[in-house]
Amino acid sequence: MPPLPLRSLVVLLPLAFNVYAEDIVQLPAVQAIAQTPSQDGTVERAQLKESQARDLHDMFKQDAEISVSGGSNPVAQKVYIRGMEESMLNVSIDGATQNNHLYHHQSTLVIDPALIKRVEIEKGTAAASAGPGALGGAIRVLTLDASDLLSEGQNTGALLSGGLMSNKGWKTGATVYGRFGSVDGLISASHLDLSDYQSGGGIDEINSGSKQRNLLIKLGANISESQRLSLSHQATEDKGTRYLRANMVGFKHPVLPNEAMPQSLLRNTTSLKYDGKDFGPISRIESTLYQSKVEGDRTNKAGEYSSESITTQGLDIGLKSAIGEHLLKYGVNLRKENSQTNQIRDPYQNTGSGKEESTVAGGYVEGLLDFGKVNLSAGLRYDRYDYTDNHNQNFKSNGFSPSAGVSWQVIDSLQLKAGYAKALRGVGLNEVFLLDMIAWANAPKIEAEKASNSEVGFVFTNKGFTLSGNLFQQNIDNFIDVDTCTANPDADCRMNVADVDIKGYELRSEYREGNLRIGLSVAESKSDRDGKPFSDGDQGLGTSYGRSWTTHAAYDIPTYSLQLGWQGRFVEALDYTPVASTMPMTKAGFGVNDLYVNWQPLKKDTLNLRFAVKNVFDQQYYDQATFAYHARLKKVLGHPEAGRDIRIEASYKF
Repeated sequence: MPPLPLRSLVVLLPLAFNVYAEDIVQLPAVQAIAQTPSQDGTVERAQLKESQARDLHDMFKQDAEISVSGGSNPVAQKVYIRGMEESMLNVSIDGATQNNHLYHHQSTLVIDPALIKRVEIEKGTAAASAGPGALGGAIRVLTLDASDLLSEGQNTGALLSGGLMSNKGWKTGATVYGRFGSVDGLISASHLDLSDYQSGGGIDEINSGSKQRNLLIKLGANISESQRLSLSHQATEDKGTRYLRANMVGFKHPVLPNEAMPQSLLRNTTSLKYDGKDFGPISRIESTLYQSKVEGDRTNKAGEYSSESITTQGLDIGLKSAIGEHLLKYGVNLRKENSQTNQIRDPYQNTGSGKEESTVAGGYVEGLLDFGKVNLSAGLRYDRYDYTDNHNQNFKSNGFSPSAGVSWQVIDSLQLKAGYAKALRGVGLNEVFLLDMIAWANAPKIEAEKASNSEVGFVFTNKGFTLSGNLFQQNIDNFIDVDTCTANPDADCRMNVADVDIKGYELRSEYREGNLRIGLSVAESKSDRDGKPFSDGDQGLGTSYGRSWTTHAAYDIPTYSLQLGWQGRFVEALDYTPVASTMPMTKAGFGVNDLYVNWQPLKKDTLNLRFAVKNVFDQQYYDQATFAYHARLKKVLGHPEAGRDIRIEASYKF
C-alpha cells in the first residue's frame, strides 16, 4: 500500500489503531443502536482479568450462545456463535478486518487476552454499518491504550505481570505507557509457554503444547481539541509441535498423514485511525486504514515445508450527522485481499497458480431515529465484489443489503424490540491451504451468499434485577464450499452447495445487590443444512451443540480488597449423526465449574494477586463444538478440554 499524504491521513483516514480518545479528548458520545436488535454481548477487560483468561475458551466462557472448539490447544480453537463458525463472521482487531480462511483445521484469532480492552460481539446477520459480508455477525477486538492504564494525574507508568499454571504452563508480561503533552503511547509484550496439557483424570494430550509471543505498540496524538490521530501495531506468534490437522488426533489419510510436525502461526495487524468532530453538518468522522497479514508454516518429518499467507488491506470511513435527536450514519468500506501458497507441495498435480486476489467496495447509509419511547433504525448498504482465482477465473458479485429495527420502551422497566437484516457476501478467496493441496477448481458460475436474520426480544429491569431474551431465525442461501464437481465426478469443485437455516433463543438474567452479583443464561440453536443439522464435518460453516447454560457469581469484600468469584458452564447432551455414519449417537453433556479469588493487598490498584481453579472437579469432557466421533475411524477426533488447572498470577503497576 503506497504511503498517503499527511493531509489525507488527517482528513480522511482514521486508522483504528484503537487508541480511543474518549479519556483524553472529549469527543461526543454517540449511541450505537444494534442493527438487528439482537442480544449483542460485550466482554470487558475486568472480566478477563478476574478470571485469568488465557485463550479464546476463557474469553467467551460466560456467553451461552458462544462455544469454542479445539480443547486447550490455542491454535486449534475456533469460535462458534449460534452454531456458526468464525469464518462466517466479520472479525476485526482494532478496526482491521481479519481473514481466517488460511487452513480449516485451525483458527487465526490468537491473541493474549491481557492486551484486550473490550470485545464487542454482534450475533446474527449484521446491519448496514457493520461492514461487508457479515453473514453471521461480528467479533470486534479492541486493544488497550495508555489512557486505560494511566491513573488520575499520572503521566507515565509500567505494569509487570507473571503467572504459573499447574496444568503445565507459565506466562510473563511487561507494559510501559505514558502521556507527553498531546502525545501518548504504549508498548506491551507477553510470553506464554504451555507444555502438552492434561485432560480430566491426568490424561496427557500429546502434541498440544504452545509457545506464544504477543506484542502491542500504540502511539496517539491529539491534533487539536476535536481531532485525534492514532497508530497501532499488534503481533502474535504461536509455535508448537502439533498434528498436521491441529484440531484432530490420529486422523488417517492416504496422501497427507496427520503426523506431528513443527508449526507456526504469525499475525501482524497495523491500523491508523483518525477521529474528528464538528465539521459543519458532519458531527463526527471516524476512519481506519489498516493492513493485516497472517501466515502459517509447517515442516513434516521428511523435511517438506509448506506455508500459506493472507494479506488484507482496507480503508473504512464512517461519518455521523446529528439531526436534532436523530442520527444519520453513512460511509464507505474498501478492502483488498491477496492470498498465496509460499511453497507449493502439489501432491495432486494441481494446475493452479497458488495465488488469488479479491476486492470489495461498498457504501452504506443508516438512520437512527429517536422518538422518545420508540426508536427506529433503518439502513441500506451496497457492495461490489471482484475475485480472481488461482486458475485466472474472474467472478463479480454485487447487491444491496437492507436492515431495519424498532425498540419500544413500554414502561420504565420493560423494552420490546424487533429487527430484520440482510447481508450479501460475494465470491471471495478460497481457503489458502486448498490452493496447492487438493486438485480443485471453482465452478464456472458461483452465486453470492445471501443471509437474512429476523429477531424479536425484550429487556426487563427492576432495581438490581435484569432479564433479557430474544428469538431469532437466520437463513443463508447459496452457501459456498468444496464438493464433487457436477460435470466431473472425479474432481472437486468450489460452488454453491446448500441453503442454511438456524433458529433459536437466548435468555439472560443478572442480579446486583451491594457487593453481590449473580447471573444465569441459557441459549439453544437448531441448525438445518438441506434438511440435516450441522455436523462436525461442516467445517467452514458450523456445527451443532446442545442447549447451553452459564452461571456466574461474584462477591466483593471491600474491607480486605478481596473478590470471590465462580463461573459455571453446563451443556446438555445432544443426539446427532456422526461423520461417515447414518446411525445416531449422543454427544455427552457436561458441567464445568471455575473458582477465582482476587486480592489487592495494598488496597489499591498497584499490587494484584489472583488465584483461580479451572475445572474444579477435574472433569474429562469434550466441548460439543469440537470434532466428535468419526464412524469410519471409530474414534473421537478432537482434543478434550483441559482438566483441573490451578493458576496463580501477580501483577504490579507503578
